[in-house]
Amino acid sequence: MSSIDLIRMGVKNLWRRKLRTFLTVLGVIIGTSSIIVMLSLGFGMSEAFKQQLASMGSLNTITVSKGGRYGGFEQSQDKKKKKVTLDDKAIAEFKKLDHVTAVTAMVEARGTIVNGKYLAYANIKGVDPKVMEEFDFKIGEGRLLHEGDDLSVVFGGGVKHYFYNPKSRTYREPKIDLMKDRMFFTFDSNYGYDMPGEKKPKYKEYKIKTVGILQEGDYEKDWNIYMPINVVQKMMKENERIEGNKSQSGKREEKGYQTVLVKVDEINNVQTVQQTIKDMGHEAFSLNDWLNEMKKTAGIIQAVLGGIGGVSLLVAAIGITNTMVMSIYERTKEIGVMKVIGASLKDIKRLFLFESAMIGLLGGIAGVIFSEILSFVANKFSNQFGDFMGTGGAAKISIIPVWLIFAAMGFSIVIGIMSGYYPAKRAMNLSALEAIRTE
Repeated sequence: MSSIDLIRMGVKNLWRRKLRTFLTVLGVIIGTSSIIVMLSLGFGMSEAFKQQLASMGSLNTITVSKGGRYGGFEQSQDKKKKKVTLDDKAIAEFKKLDHVTAVTAMVEARGTIVNGKYLAYANIKGVDPKVMEEFDFKIGEGRLLHEGDDLSVVFGGGVKHYFYNPKSRTYREPKIDLMKDRMFFTFDSNYGYDMPGEKKPKYKEYKIKTVGILQEGDYEKDWNIYMPINVVQKMMKENERIEGNKSQSGKREEKGYQTVLVKVDEINNVQTVQQTIKDMGHEAFSLNDWLNEMKKTAGIIQAVLGGIGGVSLLVAAIGITNTMVMSIYERTKEIGVMKVIGASLKDIKRLFLFESAMIGLLGGIAGVIFSEILSFVANKFSNQFGDFMGTGGAAKISIIPVWLIFAAMGFSIVIGIMSGYYPAKRAMNLSALEAIRTE
């Protein structure tokens, strides 16, 4: 028998028992769509975790701080402990590491920004202006810092919400323009709250100039003010002299930097670079640490959901086998006649395998379409899920990759063929004379 004859006969046999074929295909549809939808929920959860962490900062950035496995010491080959310092030498070593694209030290100071009658308790961070773009500082208005800027600042997108009028009994939205207003910074954290008889240092007032405001929405940068690192260090040294102490955080002559940021080219290389930095004796952290843990959790949930869908497909496979076995009993005479007129055992086997494969294929295609509809509906009403995950309602609760569509269709066809293999073998083993005599 030619392949065309087999296809025609197979389609005719399926169509002749429409209701049974439909119910069997329906089982495959439910099984296939169950697996796709369950796995898509896991993919959606993983993507939501990634978006949530990305809103907290760059996934390609490693934060290096003092200390490490030996409390600031590394173990050398001669078993002696060598003190590790996070200084310019360490920064130079970080820059030489593979996959590292940018490195900057960061110093931090706290104080008060005064804008007319409004105050804001500020967290000023000193960074290297040359690498701000590398570290994903996205400007919303104005520009980023340039080398040579003096007392120039870039505000985080959320700092404007910090300003308030200390003399007002009720809060009102401050009428300020950070780009145009005249402001100054002071290390006096109690500015405007002088207590009678209190002796305070005469803090210096630094007239600052706003050159830019970052885009709002990055939790890591929204609430900080950025200045060139050399300017912040100079201001901190002057404040140390004014306060008469030598314990100001950020001093680096003896103790080095408190924090260094390292930018990696690809997210897949972050763990490798991070481990290398840890092996050098420093403490290193990245948002990928959380992401990996979240992925493990999502993977477990995905496996459970996929297993539930797999049970549905297993039931569908049993249904296909049952349908094909029943078909043999009903078509015993037909099989006997085929053998008598010269049909080979291979042709009979191919016929039954084709019919079971068609059931799997039809169920797979319909299952994919049904899954896409369910996914679309779920994503339509997924705003609350996005709000819960902290992604601003933009997260999709269900994501169906293209490869999953083809994999599900291929899997359903394989299930169909495997389910039809036993009935096909049974049909091959039927005696032609016994088959004809049975009818």
